[in-house]
Amino acid sequence: MTLEFNKVIDQVAKMGSMIDKLDFDMADKVLLARQRFEAASDLNFIRERVALVRGPEVSGYRGAAPLDDPLAEPINRAYPAPPPPEHAAILAADGSQVYPDEQAALHYYLINIGLFTYYHGYDRVPEPRTLPHLAFHKSEIHDSSKRLVSNRTVDARRTVQEMQKLAEACWDHRRNSSNGSRDGLLLALYDNQLLFWANSDVTNSDQVTRDYHNALVHLHDARAILAGYVDNPHRSRVVLRLLFLLSLRDDEEVIRRQKELAEGGDLEGLRDKHLFQHLLAPGERSALMVQNSPKNLAFKQRGISYEIAFFYVKVGDRERSAIARVDVPVWVARMPGAIEDLHALLLAQASMQGRNPYPYALTRADELARVTGKDKRKLDDLINLELRRRGVDPRELAAKARGKLMAHSERRSFELRSDINRDEPW
Repeated sequence: MTLEFNKVIDQVAKMGSMIDKLDFDMADKVLLARQRFEAASDLNFIRERVALVRGPEVSGYRGAAPLDDPLAEPINRAYPAPPPPEHAAILAADGSQVYPDEQAALHYYLINIGLFTYYHGYDRVPEPRTLPHLAFHKSEIHDSSKRLVSNRTVDARRTVQEMQKLAEACWDHRRNSSNGSRDGLLLALYDNQLLFWANSDVTNSDQVTRDYHNALVHLHDARAILAGYVDNPHRSRVVLRLLFLLSLRDDEEVIRRQKELAEGGDLEGLRDKHLFQHLLAPGERSALMVQNSPKNLAFKQRGISYEIAFFYVKVGDRERSAIARVDVPVWVARMPGAIEDLHALLLAQASMQGRNPYPYALTRADELARVTGKDKRKLDDLINLELRRRGVDPRELAAKARGKLMAHSERRSFELRSDINRDEPW
């Protein structure tokens, strides 16, 4: 049944009448945030405030903080575009998945990783690769209660495989590259934030988290400049939380208003991208900072090189630009010139697609990884064909598998019966 639009016309009209009463103008808050940003020049004072909210008297601060010396940068500066390096190999990874289906003849899920290598400054054609993994063994497809693994579990495993394949590709490049690129600049691009943690609803979550961290170590050992690229950080407000924290008069006010820190206090409603859209010119980046959070602390406790830092960058030009957030492990910040090289290469990559200011290598990795509905149907046809070749009816197998799954699940299936005489009393 479709929506009956005649029943919502009056409601739409009422909504329209409220437009003039809604506060869509953030100009005053942006101005206030800019004033606080420009005044935030004292790193020692900032560290004192951050130290306070990290103590036992204040909880819930998820804002930005400067890096430790000697890596700290003044947070109230915009950093101009540096010249790009002469040569670099840019490896990008992305993934997609087909989730498990309870109704399928055989239970499986698919993870497809797309890898794309672009040679910046080399006379060498790009290298595309796809790495599909079909999971069908009971140890992969079922949990300890013999139920199908959840979609969130598949998502978490895809994230781990993306990072693992990216690390393997970096090592392959180091071993096999010619014409001087073996020991040259190696940029590993990942299409998401780097602060990953498998929640308890993910099957074998502890092992999944360990596998992710092991992949980070593998990338570190490959001397890769790892960067997680978030092209639309519409939720991020860690810098705004810091600016609100700095506006509080003293320790007593910080403690009294700690609940407001999560929302940004009088800057509530703004996001970091709103601020940096006004502060940064095309090509500029923000200071490198870290996010104060228990997850990031856990990353740091695994090794100081694995704490996740970030900066914002405005890619594109004056006609069409975008604010992106770029995550990097602290080992990248420690590599001489790595942040400048990363900054310049991201700008070069984002300029390659004209009106779409997004890194070219990540676009191609996404295209390689994508599994369409048509691909899914063809895969199902291949599985059913293989079953028939082995003398198995897919329909009977699907019914048997579904029965077993229902026996181990808390869910119950209800179907309409066609054998009931509607004229008989119940």
